[in-house]
Amino acid sequence: MIIWKGLGILNIVVLAIMFVIVNLLLSALGLGSMDSKLPLAFGFIVSGVIIWYMGKALNAKSGKVLVDMETGQHYKLGTSHSLFFIPMHYWGPVSLVIGFILIVASIFT
Repeated sequence: MIIWKGLGILNIVVLAIMFVIVNLLLSALGLGSMDSKLPLAFGFIVSGVIIWYMGKALNAKSGKVLVDMETGQHYKLGTSHSLFFIPMHYWGPVSLVIGFILIVASIFT
């Protein structure tokens, strides 16, 4: 079960689109028989950068802060964008780390 809030599902969409683009480019260049870890790593790294900037931009614009004049409390209204309760932009570095782990794994195998 996938749990998201706002546009957090875009994390998965961006990853899927990057994997399709990488596979189409490799097959168009005749490199479809390449080790499967390197194209996968490239997809994770590029999508990590995209997800980071997209998440920062979306979460910066989400919500207004209202102040209760009587109590002085601040209330944030609006939607944050998250996947599995983790803000969208934090999935960018996670994707980068997975990509670099795949590169290291392809070097040592």
